[in-house]
Amino acid sequence: MPEEEEDTGPTIFEAAADEEITETHWEYHCRKNRNEGKGDAVYNNLAYVPVCNCMPVCRAGCRNPSWMWTKKTAGR
Repeated sequence: MPEEEEDTGPTIFEAAADEEITETHWEYHCRKNRNEGKGDAVYNNLAYVPVCNCMPVCRAGCRNPSWMWTKKTAGR
């Protein structure tokens, strides 16, 4: 009997992927504008991504994501 795949739903990043960085994200904008608009080391080397803080309950899109700096990858 073949094993069924468990539907795990979206990851913490996928659930909040539709969010956009707004003007109220002051840390992101401060880091982006440092060094005459070239950005600081954090802005240039890390990705600022929305994260669903209510996983695994949040399935249809996160309504209140947190934001975090994380290593840049091909998918993010």
